[in-house]
Amino acid sequence: MSKERGISPDIFYSAIEDALLTVSRKYFPPEQEENVRVEIDRDRGRIEVYITKTVVRDVVDPAFEISWKEALKLNSRVREGDEIKIFLPGETLGRVAAQTAKHIIMHKVMRAEQQQIYDKYQPLQGTLASGEVRRVEKGNIIVAMDVGEAIIPPKELSPKDAFSRGDIIKFFIKRVFSEGKGPLILGTRYQNDFIEALVRREVPEVAEGIVQIHSVSREPGIKTKIAVFSNDKTVDPVGAIVGMNGNRVLSITKELRGERIDVIAWSESPERFIASALTPADVLKVVILDEENRKAEVTVTDDSLSAAIGKRGVNIRLASKLTHWNIQLTNRMETRSDLVQKKL
Repeated sequence: MSKERGISPDIFYSAIEDALLTVSRKYFPPEQEENVRVEIDRDRGRIEVYITKTVVRDVVDPAFEISWKEALKLNSRVREGDEIKIFLPGETLGRVAAQTAKHIIMHKVMRAEQQQIYDKYQPLQGTLASGEVRRVEKGNIIVAMDVGEAIIPPKELSPKDAFSRGDIIKFFIKRVFSEGKGPLILGTRYQNDFIEALVRREVPEVAEGIVQIHSVSREPGIKTKIAVFSNDKTVDPVGAIVGMNGNRVLSITKELRGERIDVIAWSESPERFIASALTPADVLKVVILDEENRKAEVTVTDDSLSAAIGKRGVNIRLASKLTHWNIQLTNRMETRSDLVQKKL
């Protein structure tokens, strides 16, 4: 069991000792409960439960003293003043006590396992992890880890995610619990943190801090927009994310089951940032209408109005989330009176 569970044998021995102490104490007088001891011979597999008493000529305290004559029946070499062990016969405990001891042992082993999982993965909370899908239960993905299991509930999955037993899955460690029923590691493939972690793993420039992610907006399973900037003027932030021949962004897209990704250069200029965020639309002009309430009017070409809006408004919605501006769209053929507005 120690090898199977990856737990030190000392924990098992300690659990057995504690369990036997608990179930054995009731077989001794109440005043002797704290005097009960358990010893395990690890080499021979022998277990001894006993109390100790001092050998005396005349007994004053029966709970802790035994007469020399009675002690001779247990050990013919005993002398007055010696400490003698009085053992509890193994058959005394019986089936009920054995079952109670078993429950105590398994509970202590379970807590040791949980503590081991927490100690290993709590420092990794907020990072990317991977594992093999062990099973799927009611939509929950159960992932086998080096120690213990992780769970990814349906609400933490993208609509495009579909996994079967044996699949290797990447996920973001959202939280690690110290105890509880079931897996203690909660994962997500839904939140923006998962996207950022994927980019950080795939793009060395991001991992090294040369290129930084300013913001991410996502509609899982449909599209993601990532705004980035570079701390080094010689490094193109968008090019770093996309990679040669698009290999880096394609790798991320593949992990997201084909979800489209737009990589955008962040700019301190709101007009420039908003224009870039509306990619693939052809933006002609950006006018800040209300800086305090972050409202902007964007004029696009006739041909790219539908691209700016996107299917079911996805593109403009993601652009607004990415920039934190309320974007109002118009094409160059329209007047202000018949402005077409699309809001987040």
